[in-house]
Amino acid sequence: MKKIDFKKDEISIQNIGKRRFWFGVISGFIFANTISLIFNKTRELIRCLTSLSEDLLIFESKELAFFNYFFASLSTVLGLSITIWVWMGTSVNKKRKHKIYKQQVRTNTQLFFWLVLFLTAQLGCLFLFLILGKVSSFYDDPINLYEEHSILFILIPIVIFTQNWFLVRLVYRTGKWVLFSLIISLITIFILNKTITVDQNILNETYFSRYKNSFKYTQDIISKSKKEYGIKFNNKAIEAIKKRKTWSSTRQIWNIKQSFAEDKKVSIDTIILQKIIIHNLKARDRYRYNGDSRTLVNWQYALPIDILKQINYFKSESYETKELFKILREEILLINKSKIILDDSKELDFYERINENQALKVNIMLVEQLIKVRDSLVNLEKYSELNKMLPEIKNVP
Repeated sequence: MKKIDFKKDEISIQNIGKRRFWFGVISGFIFANTISLIFNKTRELIRCLTSLSEDLLIFESKELAFFNYFFASLSTVLGLSITIWVWMGTSVNKKRKHKIYKQQVRTNTQLFFWLVLFLTAQLGCLFLFLILGKVSSFYDDPINLYEEHSILFILIPIVIFTQNWFLVRLVYRTGKWVLFSLIISLITIFILNKTITVDQNILNETYFSRYKNSFKYTQDIISKSKKEYGIKFNNKAIEAIKKRKTWSSTRQIWNIKQSFAEDKKVSIDTIILQKIIIHNLKARDRYRYNGDSRTLVNWQYALPIDILKQINYFKSESYETKELFKILREEILLINKSKIILDDSKELDFYERINENQALKVNIMLVEQLIKVRDSLVNLEKYSELNKMLPEIKNVP
């Protein structure tokens, strides 16, 4: 019987070939840098696309650091896959089983390399679909990858790294090469995280500059309310008021309108939030015209009669009454502004153009209601000072 030698050689530069060894190392490093750059640029592209129709996706510092290291580590182990694929290209040892095993290693490394890239691309497409598909209108964070699936992102690079060397062990005894490659990989991960990571502040600042007036007004009113009235706003309420199209934001708009419609006093913080919402022209849905100008379907804020009802609940000199008059003022200004024709020669910032071009239809029933409420307040002597802040209604049907 013929004796078969199953003893494997130890992996070395000599067995791989000096030129092939360095070519593999350089190729792996180039691929790692390229993949890391693609990952980071694609993430910023997805954020940019979502900001066009939704709120900008902004990561917290811990979440951002986590995904930066994930992209760097995934790129590094995929670069290692390319290195091993190059190393297994030819064989100094001409035994048949070595050639078969090396071909198996090359096939499997290619399989894992393209499979991981495919799944990563699919995950990005899914996330983009959920955002642009308005799923965020029902959930603030439709896929909470960091808090709910962080262990998965930790395991993926580890599994790919161990799988690469497991395949190499089919051909060679790895010895200390696994430890050396681990150290080099960790150094590469650190370098990629520090050099290839895209600065997200560029897109963040661009987005905030688009709504700078809105954000500034919100922050000023909240700060002023805390100082003058001693209001302590709920953190979730502040986060929701700063967003425009998330589930918490749209739900907040609806809840505040319903609070005014109830037959009981509303709190001062609810009044302040309603004033901010109207001024910033936030909405649960896009304004749409249904052909009937005598319905209030488009009006997503507190109705004038509900504001009047709340005014009657408080004393004329109270903080609440003063802020309720300010809400009426915001509604009148919005109605007066709804038919203004945009002058193309006038330089307007982005926020002003949103307000000027908003598809808000002048509602006959709403205007009539607003006129009645204003007239009833103007005729009351006890509101003589507060009535001075109510402008004339221009769009009279």
